[in-house]
Amino acid sequence: MDLDKLRELIGIFQESGLSEIEFEEEGRRIRLTKSLPVAEHPQHVIAHVPAVAPSPGPSAAVPAPGVISTVSTEAEHDESLVTIESPMVGVFYGSPSPGEPPFVKAGDIIEENQAVCIVEAMKLMNEVASKFKCEIVNVLVENGEPVEYGQPMFAVRLVE
Repeated sequence: MDLDKLRELIGIFQESGLSEIEFEEEGRRIRLTKSLPVAEHPQHVIAHVPAVAPSPGPSAAVPAPGVISTVSTEAEHDESLVTIESPMVGVFYGSPSPGEPPFVKAGDIIEENQAVCIVEAMKLMNEVASKFKCEIVNVLVENGEPVEYGQPMFAVRLVE
């Protein structure tokens, strides 16, 4: 690949909404990544969810990384709920493999560093673990569903 073509691809990548891309040509592999805001615990993010009424309609925007959206559950106005968000773009899997029970389900009390799901990205299975002891209130995504960076996957209540 010549240098001009590479510069053109880099320019297109920088203007895109992608955070990572990898391509191969003539036996050479090139991987481009954009640096993302550094979080204290990049494997997952847990933050306070304020009680705010959700936006009506399907045009609700996906929250920006680090921004917590309202949890839509029966306990929607419960200010003690927080979310565990996806640390990357990928596919959500609630169990270690097909046919096995899920890592967690609503009502489960989970310990610090316990795996709660897998997010598959670029054929790599990335376990997502909780950094806090908490109770799973609701699983917000379906098994096999694509997830975005920063998308809430679980509504949880911190346990002391």
